[in-house]
Amino acid sequence: MKKITLVLVVCVIYTSTLFAQKYGHVNSSEVMKALPGIDSVDIKLMDFHKNLQTIYENMFNEYQAKKDKFDKEAGTMSASVRKLREDELTSMQNGLEEFSVNAQDDFEAEKQKIIAPFQEKVQNAINEVAKENKYSYIFDTQILLYYDGGDDVTPLVKKKLGIK
Repeated sequence: MKKITLVLVVCVIYTSTLFAQKYGHVNSSEVMKALPGIDSVDIKLMDFHKNLQTIYENMFNEYQAKKDKFDKEAGTMSASVRKLREDELTSMQNGLEEFSVNAQDDFEAEKQKIIAPFQEKVQNAINEVAKENKYSYIFDTQILLYYDGGDDVTPLVKKKLGIK
């Protein structure tokens, strides 16, 4: 009877340690802000934005010049010429709107392209910290609505990346 009880206790202890999971959390935003070279992202994005803004302004100035010319000459135009110029202005206006929408998409794509290597470094460091310290789960505190307990692995991730 004692042997059965002992075996049962050993089995319970073994299975409880077998299924014990270690949880951690990291503030990935804090880690990203501390990465060397991350400040270059803002500079590159500002340059990209300025380039898009310049293109838009040139397109708008061309549209505005043609519209002003149309407004001055509209009274002296024949109906067919007026229709042709109105269609041209409408097409230019549609082009401006389309460019604006596409420019936003291009900006987001460029932002993702520039940030991706930094995000990959952080993710790789988190993966390594999890494996080295036997964490079952590491959650990002930026996404969690509530957490109580678990280990803050942000310092370990920063150390892995060589950040102080």
